Amino acid sequence: MSSASNPERRARVLKQWRRRIVASLLCGIVLGGIAALPALDDFGRLSLDVLLPVKQYLFGPLHDPAASPSVVVAIDEETYQTEPFANTPKVAWTRHLADVIDALVAGGAKVVGLDVVYPTSLDRQELLQGYDRPLLKTLFVHGRKEGKVVIGEIRLSNQYVSPYPGQMKAIGGQNNVRLLNLMIDGDNVVRRYPRQFELEGGGTQLSFGMELAKRAGGTLPPGDFLINYNTGPNAIPAYSFADIWACARDGDTAFFAEHFKDKVVLIGESLDLEDRHLGARRWTMAPYDTAASPRCNIKAKPGKFAEIEGRRSMPGVFIHASAINTVLMDKPLLAAGRGATVAIVGGTAAVLALVCLLVPPVWGVVVLAGGVAVETLGGAWLLVSGYLVPLVIMVAAAAVAFAFVYGYRFLVEDKEKRQIHNAFQHFLAPALVDRLADDPDSLKLGGERKRVTILFSDIAGFTNISESLRDTPETLVDILNRYFTIMTDRIERNGGYVDKYQGDAVMALWGVPLDDDEAERHAANAILDCFEGLDQFNKEIADEMGLPAIGTRIGVNTGNVVAGNMGSESRFNYTVMGDAVNLAARLESANKTFGSRNMVGSTTAKALRQDFVLRRLDNLIVKGKTIPEKVFEIVGRRGEVTEPRIGHVQAFHGALAQYYRRRFAAARDAFAALSETDPVARVYEQRCAYLLANPPPVPWNRAFEMETK
Repeated sequence: MSSASNPERRARVLKQWRRRIVASLLCGIVLGGIAALPALDDFGRLSLDVLLPVKQYLFGPLHDPAASPSVVVAIDEETYQTEPFANTPKVAWTRHLADVIDALVAGGAKVVGLDVVYPTSLDRQELLQGYDRPLLKTLFVHGRKEGKVVIGEIRLSNQYVSPYPGQMKAIGGQNNVRLLNLMIDGDNVVRRYPRQFELEGGGTQLSFGMELAKRAGGTLPPGDFLINYNTGPNAIPAYSFADIWACARDGDTAFFAEHFKDKVVLIGESLDLEDRHLGARRWTMAPYDTAASPRCNIKAKPGKFAEIEGRRSMPGVFIHASAINTVLMDKPLLAAGRGATVAIVGGTAAVLALVCLLVPPVWGVVVLAGGVAVETLGGAWLLVSGYLVPLVIMVAAAAVAFAFVYGYRFLVEDKEKRQIHNAFQHFLAPALVDRLADDPDSLKLGGERKRVTILFSDIAGFTNISESLRDTPETLVDILNRYFTIMTDRIERNGGYVDKYQGDAVMALWGVPLDDDEAERHAANAILDCFEGLDQFNKEIADEMGLPAIGTRIGVNTGNVVAGNMGSESRFNYTVMGDAVNLAARLESANKTFGSRNMVGSTTAKALRQDFVLRRLDNLIVKGKTIPEKVFEIVGRRGEVTEPRIGHVQAFHGALAQYYRRRFAAARDAFAALSETDPVARVYEQRCAYLLANPPPVPWNRAFEMETK
């Protein structure tokens, strides 16, 4: 009866599945509940920072900068280095500011916002009385009377940094003055924008950006909102204040009408140090470069006044502009609420946990990485539609779920497997132990027909070595253990299963207990690796103990066998039985007769011809057989065998051809030319001499029959 039909096994599997489903659901519920805690709100909003660069890479910017409802006239580094502003205190720029505002309003700007505070003035009796008259007139006409200018102030705790009293009076007081303060999350990043502020005396007042958006005809959100930042270079058009002033001075009304008509225009600083903040687009930050915008009067100098590459902060005026665009373009960002967060985070964590319960940890890492990738791509796609999922919390929950799953498996599900591993790891091959741990019911007698590759190895002259170390048997044991370690390591490294050790012999298998479509190639690589390891081992024992080199002989054959647990009802072993096994053992011992180090059967050799250099050894009839077997020696991997060695093999094959044609004299001479360094050639030289004196019968099967095992 197979284990799959065993009622006890089915019950055990069903119980395991119930436990897994319950564990996954509990994991999802707990993580979803934690994700919805208010303390993690900032952490959830961090998802916007992560998703913006992904969205930019996959889908491009939110909109074409040319379609931006707001533009910025930037008081930039170029302005500070251009006359008449160079080396002039900013408090003396008020007349130039008036020229710019007048030109913007005349050009059709819907509203102008001044994100620059002038708390002091030269317009004083003891200084330059009347100096600010142009600005005051501009504020009175375009601000107080027309409502097209809004200026800003800053609140610091209970203190205010407000425009100079004359400016406040000219523009009509608080009717046209709004707070410039921004909403900064706990990690010092600006992701949200305030709709309004509470006033100390009671009541509320719209924020700077929302006042501008309202005057431009926008429908304001009911409360504070997430800024939907545009990404890409020059996401909001920016013009140098110096160039715009020069344009206004020259009276180029067409330029103003072309670039500022129906726009919300913000005038603010875009400098290296002042008024800079981290925005949610910090990881997809591209500089706002006034040199990239059309010029009116002053020729642009790209690169000369460009921002430092890789900066993550942005001028505050562009944050105000981004918030205004979010409202005027009707592209709000809706973040997942508490209930949605519980469902999204809990659901994805539960699914991931259940999948990870089905796969080993290595594949669990792949599942985790794939899950995070899917969540990220899905989050970016939803962001395009205006929905923000708590991606960062989802990823953190996935990592926690991953750790929980494999902790649970270690403590609960894998307990029985560990017990089997501990009981059998020193007696069975790792692959077989794993199979046994996955299916304890396989501890039954029985077998199955399999195509396998079998390897037998034996130490050459082990009896002589034993006799030389008869007074120090512990040294013999040490050498033998080290030898077995070398052989086992190379065999298992190439996917083989060491079936047993017997005296100084090793039996190894490929194709069981796990299938191996390249069993012959793996066995051949193991043979060459074993010889390489043995050469190094011989150098070590020569240096340490002064012992002669140890040789080994290997035989390999491929064929159909019966593989399974064999023995008694109380004690059995996983092994293979069949004619192919007996032939492999005979090939190993035949090496002694031929003087070769390894010998493989014809079926094995057929699978190796493309990747390995082989030498034909003989048509061999092993003890107990009547049908000849073509046998070969593995010389080395193709591309690694030297040209002289290949030439030697070709010469040997030429001599062998003469031998098979019964030209024994010519064959003897050809083998003699090779025999000085080739034991196999010496054997054939002697055999040719014998056959010259004792010719074989006609017809001749050209086979050599072994008389011993």
